[in-house]
Amino acid sequence: MVEENNFQSETKLDIESELYAFINTILNAYEKFKKGIIKDNFFQKKVRNTINDLVKFNIYLDENKINLSKLLKKMNFITQYYKAIEIINKISALEFSGALPEESRSEKLQDSKVINSTVLELPGITLEITSTFITLMDALKLKGFHEIELVNKLFYDLNGFLKKFPGMDDLRRKVKNIHKRMVSKYQDIENVNLFIEEIVDELYQTFKEFQNKLNLKG
Repeated sequence: MVEENNFQSETKLDIESELYAFINTILNAYEKFKKGIIKDNFFQKKVRNTINDLVKFNIYLDENKINLSKLLKKMNFITQYYKAIEIINKISALEFSGALPEESRSEKLQDSKVINSTVLELPGITLEITSTFITLMDALKLKGFHEIELVNKLFYDLNGFLKKFPGMDDLRRKVKNIHKRMVSKYQDIENVNLFIEEIVDELYQTFKEFQNKLNLKG
């Protein structure tokens, strides 16, 4: 029994150390960026990589029924955590506004205001994105365009979930482009089944890209 208690204590310490490391990675990178020690691209890449680690960490907490809020309170680490969240949201806003045509920037900056979710919510959003991708592909394969309203709704839902996830704006644009192409062509296509296969394949490739970004596979 003593050995089991020791193991549980060590596990808790490991979890706290890991969370501490993730948050401080973001905070330290931000301080170095402000001082000009590291460049913008390196800073954003560092934060995005840490976001991916935090997502997997939060999924682990959720699977093991560990409450993040209580963990942060116990560690007296709430202030640092939410400072890191602010930095994550700043990165998301920069990604939306950068490298876009001038006429698109106001729309994208408006979209960036929607990104107010914290890493605490990301595991749930990850599951929503995964589920919607799978449901959308199944709906297309099983019902084709006979249930076009359902298919359109699933595309809109998927786009909405991707909008909530920091750093996924490139995938969101891909999903929007797939949807736009489908809507503009599906009524004039001679070989409907082949066109559906093409759309499903494009969605599947985008889904794999989402999984790879999070390193959720392998």
